[in-house]
Amino acid sequence: MKFVLMLSVCSFVTGECKDPIRYQETFDTWKECAIVALDTSIKYLEAMDTDTINKFKLSTQYTCKQNKEI
Repeated sequence: MKFVLMLSVCSFVTGECKDPIRYQETFDTWKECAIVALDTSIKYLEAMDTDTINKFKLSTQYTCKQNKEI
């Protein structure tokens, strides 16, 4: 089985999250998926406007779902 990464940006002010982005890359283990999710989250937040992040208290939310291969 492989793991599929789903990542979305959420606001701690409104409690809303954007629709998740599904990554095409799959991962052999939960650990690999989680590390990429955290690394991607850091890069995404670093690229965003600081004022917007602070105003809406933005962060990321992720999940690594098992994808059963046929």
